[in-house]
Amino acid sequence: MTELSYKYVTEILEKAHQIDQKCEIFGASTHKYKLNPPICESVVRAVEESYGFRFPEDYVSFITKIGNGGAGPDYGLRPFEHSLLAYDESDYQEAYKSGLKKPCLLRPIKTEELTEYAFSKESYEKNPDKFFICEQKHGEDDECCFDNGFFILGTHGCQYDFGLVISGERKGQVFDTDNDGGYVFSASSFNEFYCQWLDWMSNIKNIKRELK
Repeated sequence: MTELSYKYVTEILEKAHQIDQKCEIFGASTHKYKLNPPICESVVRAVEESYGFRFPEDYVSFITKIGNGGAGPDYGLRPFEHSLLAYDESDYQEAYKSGLKKPCLLRPIKTEELTEYAFSKESYEKNPDKFFICEQKHGEDDECCFDNGFFILGTHGCQYDFGLVISGERKGQVFDTDNDGGYVFSASSFNEFYCQWLDWMSNIKNIKRELK
């Protein structure tokens, strides 16, 4: 897998922006092919110490050495501090951050359960092994209900987000989620996830096809 560096990432982003100068590709008008300045590592470590978990190191390396959010799939990557603010109410934010240390427990989706989630039957039938359900939620009996151990990285739009498993046997893996408890495996690590997007962006034909 390609080792990510600021130079490598920004070269691809600059070339893509030269082709899509008006940022017309879906989501590009939000991130404009730019990365935010890196965040200080001490900020990340302070959150880990306060809430009793560790972020995957490839994600920490990215936001502290390359960019704290910005250019990424669809509407891009949220800045670290924005991903921590899952709810407007401070009590909900605290519950969300506390829940990150609890295992994200996923099990395969059964065919008969598909109607409960936003994923299409066609996409499921192509690769059913990628589809999961998170059954154990934090705060299921109150207004603040979210999946344990899952850190939202950004959004595809509508009700689809993508995020990183922080705790549990799937720690470090990236999934798309429909926000109803349905998950689709995307990559085995943050670096793999971001490299997949960079590989797509580095193919000029892909960008020109989207601009037609």
